[in-house]
Amino acid sequence: MTQTMQLVLGSQTYMQQFAKQASTPIRLLKDVEKDRDFALLDLKGAIPFVSPVRGTVLAHYGTVPAYGYIALMYFKLGKDEAGVFVSQMTEFTAQADRLEGCDAMVLMETDNPHLEYLLLAAWNRKLDVYTAQNTPLYAPVRAFAQRAQAGFGYHRAIYTIVDPNHPTKALTAEAAGAD
Repeated sequence: MTQTMQLVLGSQTYMQQFAKQASTPIRLLKDVEKDRDFALLDLKGAIPFVSPVRGTVLAHYGTVPAYGYIALMYFKLGKDEAGVFVSQMTEFTAQADRLEGCDAMVLMETDNPHLEYLLLAAWNRKLDVYTAQNTPLYAPVRAFAQRAQAGFGYHRAIYTIVDPNHPTKALTAEAAGAD
């Protein structure tokens, strides 16, 4: 996996346009909870955007597939928590293969001068996302999510990877050409 990655939020039309023209590995994402929110995940951080959530990959497991679901968690932390967070999330990422249906996980520190982190996980099914969040392995993530919510900031979103030519349709393994 590359050392940089970025995420850009925007309208369907804008994100769809970039997804169709991209010459780098990207994923067009549609929010499963807010039907009209879209994002573009640039796995190499190569597309020039004005204000992406861009950062350095600190840890990763697997490869983000061209289909499925993406769960994003954004954490804004204080200086006293950042080191512990990175250590625990790096360990969590290394154990992601123990989470049923998890294809990939990425821990990224944003380029923002504040201590902001993005934990991205790619899943086979939407149910896998919710099931994993209730496992004992997920306990450190839940703890930091609660702290970040109470303090500096936390946001969670779940997306489905969609076809840039038909952004209302989720990509399947067959449509993406997977084995």
